[in-house]
Amino acid sequence: MDVDCSGAMSSHEMRMALEEAGFTLNNALIQILVARYANNELLIDFDNFVGSLIRLETMFRIFKQLDLDDEGYAELDVFQWLSLVLN
Repeated sequence: MDVDCSGAMSSHEMRMALEEAGFTLNNALIQILVARYANNELLIDFDNFVGSLIRLETMFRIFKQLDLDDEGYAELDVFQWLSLVLN
C-alpha cells in the first residue's frame, strides 16, 4: 500500500491498507490512529502500522465478546471501560 515507495504510509495509504486488512473505519477513527501511530511528518512506518492492526484486532475481538446479542452495541460498567482504555 506504500504507493509512493517512501518506506512509510501517509494517512490515505494507511486507510487503504486498513481496508485491505478488513477494517473499514470512519474519518474520525483514522485521524485518531494517525495521531497515535504516525511520526512528526504524519507518516506511519511498518512497525507502527502492524501495532495499529494488532490494537484494532484486539479491540474488535473484545467488543464482539461484549456484544452479547450481536447487535453492534455493548454495555460496560466504569471498571470494564477503564480496563479497556488503559490496556
